[in-house]
Amino acid sequence: MNIRKLIGFIFLGVLVFGEAMAKDLAVTLKLVDIYAEKTADPSGDAVYFNITQYSNLGHSKEGRVPAYPGHWLSKQLPSLKNLTLWRGSLKENESIKLILSLGEQESSAWEVSTSIGAAQLTLENKGGKLKKTWTVPIFEEKEEVEMLKKDDKERFVFKGAGSRYDVGFEIE
Repeated sequence: MNIRKLIGFIFLGVLVFGEAMAKDLAVTLKLVDIYAEKTADPSGDAVYFNITQYSNLGHSKEGRVPAYPGHWLSKQLPSLKNLTLWRGSLKENESIKLILSLGEQESSAWEVSTSIGAAQLTLENKGGKLKKTWTVPIFEEKEEVEMLKKDDKERFVFKGAGSRYDVGFEIE
């Protein structure tokens, strides 16, 4: 084998090996289920999730599920199962913080929506392995959000604005 072919094979091997080492991770965050244990309005609440994404690589995004002006009525919530709230890809050594805020949409456009509670999820791609950390965001009052763990799924009880919602999340 001549030296050019050998160098070509080595270069190709380095490219392939380097590509195999730098792995993006595809991640999906699902709403497993959500239950209204108490609503602020006797006839029920109109709720939605506001999702804010912060990345250590500099890009931030904000979204809403369902998209504005959509919402779910509290009596519809038991039928919501395994709903995708967020989907993304983490580059190697990327860290993404997601703030998942449950809000109540007010009936008129000029009224500000009310926050019921929030959960924080930090996702990290450490050498192609996913690390996930669930917490209560610092801006939430500790007594308004309760963090539970049930059957390897993360559960939170949001207790703000005169409401109480039990929410389950799962990472795929």
